[in-house]
Amino acid sequence: MEVTRIDEGLWRWSVRDGETGHEMASAYLEHGAEIVLVDPILPPAGEDRERFGRALARDMARLGGSVHVLLTRVNDPRDADALVRMTAGTLWAPGDPLPSGIGMHPTGIAGEVAWWSHVHRALMPGRALAAGPDGVLTAAPGADRAALIALRPAVIIPSVGPMERIAPQ
Repeated sequence: MEVTRIDEGLWRWSVRDGETGHEMASAYLEHGAEIVLVDPILPPAGEDRERFGRALARDMARLGGSVHVLLTRVNDPRDADALVRMTAGTLWAPGDPLPSGIGMHPTGIAGEVAWWSHVHRALMPGRALAAGPDGVLTAAPGADRAALIALRPAVIIPSVGPMERIAPQ
């Protein structure tokens, strides 16, 4: 597991998919007393998972608020159910109120959304936008790159591939 602190209350963690070897990433955001997890994936069982669980429990105790789990693709729940059980959190579903400071934006791809944090000016586009090995931001087929970049994010946290400090152009 690789953990990256992006800013105060904004983290990204990633693990390698055991079958494909792809880097699968998730975002952790603090919004006041609330914790928002986007596209959560648990580290493999063992030391990393235990460390992850301790850190999350510590943050929940420190903040004292609720935990919200958001997915960019409804047909790819990753470990959302396990995180909901682990945190007694809520899994967002269409029609539910959004956590404070979070906006949902269409990606242009059916069944996928991007999440926007007003607090952190962070965009979590799932697989709609990703950085390649060279750090260049690319859009998945059908993704509306221009609409997502128009939000003028300070950081883009894709759910797959490497994390780069991407400067939207």
